[in-house]
Amino acid sequence: MIKRILMLIFSCTIFVSPSVFSEEVKINLPETEIEGNFEEQDFIGPMFTETNTSIKVTEKGITAQGPSAAMSPHKSITLMPSVNQQSVDPSGIADISNYHESFRFRGVEPTGGGNPGSPVNVKDVPISGRPGGGMTIYDMENFESVSIYKGGVPADQAFGLTNIGGKIDMDIKGPKEAFGINLKQSLGSDSFTRSFLRVDTGLLAAGTGGFISFSDAGGDKWKGQGESDRINAMLGLSQKIGERIQVNGYAIYNDADLNTYRSLSYSQVSSLSDYYNFEYTNSSTDYYYYGYNRSDFEDLSLLLDMEYRISDVSKFNLKPYYWQDKGDFFETITIQSGANRVRNWAIDHDMYGMLAQYSTDMQGMKVDMGYFYLKHERPGPPTAMKLYQVTGTGLQFDRWQILSAPTKHEQNQPFVSGKYSVGNFTLEGGLKYLDYKMPEIRTYITTGIGDVSYKTALGMASTVEQNSSAREKDFTEFLPNLGASYILSDSLSSYFSYGRNYGLSVQLYPYFISQKQGFYTAGITLQELWNRQELEIADNFDLGMRYITERLYVVPTIYYARHKNKLAIYYDDTLNIYFPASNAKAEAYGFELEAGAVPVEHLSLYGSFSYNRFNYTQDLRNSSGAIVPVDGEQVPDAPKVMFKGIASYTLGDFTFSTIMRYTGSRYGDIVHNEKIDTATIFDFEVGYSKEVNRFGMKKLDLSVTFNNIFDKEYISIINTTDYQTLGSTYMTGAPFTAYVSLSISI
Repeated sequence: MIKRILMLIFSCTIFVSPSVFSEEVKINLPETEIEGNFEEQDFIGPMFTETNTSIKVTEKGITAQGPSAAMSPHKSITLMPSVNQQSVDPSGIADISNYHESFRFRGVEPTGGGNPGSPVNVKDVPISGRPGGGMTIYDMENFESVSIYKGGVPADQAFGLTNIGGKIDMDIKGPKEAFGINLKQSLGSDSFTRSFLRVDTGLLAAGTGGFISFSDAGGDKWKGQGESDRINAMLGLSQKIGERIQVNGYAIYNDADLNTYRSLSYSQVSSLSDYYNFEYTNSSTDYYYYGYNRSDFEDLSLLLDMEYRISDVSKFNLKPYYWQDKGDFFETITIQSGANRVRNWAIDHDMYGMLAQYSTDMQGMKVDMGYFYLKHERPGPPTAMKLYQVTGTGLQFDRWQILSAPTKHEQNQPFVSGKYSVGNFTLEGGLKYLDYKMPEIRTYITTGIGDVSYKTALGMASTVEQNSSAREKDFTEFLPNLGASYILSDSLSSYFSYGRNYGLSVQLYPYFISQKQGFYTAGITLQELWNRQELEIADNFDLGMRYITERLYVVPTIYYARHKNKLAIYYDDTLNIYFPASNAKAEAYGFELEAGAVPVEHLSLYGSFSYNRFNYTQDLRNSSGAIVPVDGEQVPDAPKVMFKGIASYTLGDFTFSTIMRYTGSRYGDIVHNEKIDTATIFDFEVGYSKEVNRFGMKKLDLSVTFNNIFDKEYISIINTTDYQTLGSTYMTGAPFTAYVSLSISI
């Protein structure tokens, strides 16, 4: 029914033009917003007077990443220093591996180690998550900026289930004051097509404004059988009430059906040219049939942003939010006995909460205080997993792997933050108090329960498996931050920041269930191991400079972070058992350099360099209790060196751009036996942009994009964990692809 309504809306609005056009991809260096005297700079980069390591990429910066960034906030930040974002699908639709897109900040995976949730917030609150379909719900044309926080974060930012590696926060492009229509159409390799429409009502007499957008995207996989389809709609409403109250409401609906790509073993990677196109089969009697490896999810997100301006210097904001996610993962796995099975991970969960914030100016000091609340229904960890055998007639139900009650994570976070400037000096500090309730685990015995839905199975379940269950557990932690910046001249500033971040792993539960007979034999219950869980805590220190002039900017940063309670596979010699535990120590340090320049008229340059080290500061133990010497070794899938750059030259209405991404060597395992070579990928784009003002049109944009122009064979995603010693798998990056995009604004 929802699909029919969306298609009706689309059909009613499409009459304004005989065709739907797409991507505005005029490549210039993306804008950055810089406070003080530097607001007009046309570069990617951080704010001039910020006291933390933050970067804001504006709409131009999002557009500059090409069509693949139109549906992924992660792809829009790939040029940033210390951001390692990898993909297996050039269109950005089917980039599903390990239930989420693969990326790291400074070598740290923001959702690594089994952390539930998402590193992406919208207007400071989480309205999506993982595992599930929440990573593909955004049409980036509806967002005016993406902010990235690395290292420590301010107390009034980065809320959610985790912020251990930093946070991405997006700001919505609200309703426009004037009526307008934007139509975009993209076509590309492997039958890729994407249509996008946004209609803005303009500001109406009653002070009401609104917009509605719709997109339909799809395409074949670039290797093997299978395809991906995605429908997205977004609604925005704005209402002013009197002189002091502003209410904005937003809703996002997304429906995605995706076929995933098959991974490679390291032995296959060692002969990459022979296995580059290795994929799932076309036979439904094969465990590795492409139809048994897919995901189907339907998502709905709601956000209400209400502001009451109390006086000229104070205001109150209230942001209630809701996210509902329902669907399935299907994947081929190998169980502990060595046999293959097809696993169905059914997900039906929601998340809701609010952010209440009071802001005021007290004699020149900006003060923010408030309260954040979140309730997030599992998974993770998983609540419903079924296993199937493959027969001559297709799938045959084998058994329930997990049947667990739908309990919830809960967070309460009161906070206070202050910022004071005197002369050229700015000081900022804050404190957040985290009260985190990890959910109860109630596992049911599934004897006699067949291939029924999750809700039906819960109704049939009557006996709790006590040894695989655990009570809820509370964590509390003070999370301080402190930062200072000093303006040395009109073009040079410096800053220092400290901040404490947190994360929680839920990987213990599925690990325990998959090997519970071994734990039972050893007399170990889930409750015993659950009691040992701890929050991962990272203390982050950053020191940087920002040199910005009319035609040049250079931003060097050094950083250090110390992690405690990091997840690692732990061997307990008193229990003679091997399990994931949050008791390891690690550290991160490195150097980032970001620079942009306009050396001559019409030529724009941007580049970023990063050296990132992230490693355990202790040795680990393997399943037999033997010491694994990993102290000081770089964690898997974390290149030490990365360099990214873009050069754009404008000639009349045309822009010619080259993008280069260099990823240094990395490893698929913590003991560094599985090395992945460096990769340098080049993209090229030609854009045409013209102010038209004819036939009802205001602007016309046309672009042709070529990705991986030298058809480089390389490894993109590594499916691994930071402590992986065996069993990592690898995903190949996409070959040469081409896209053409056309966009008109009315």
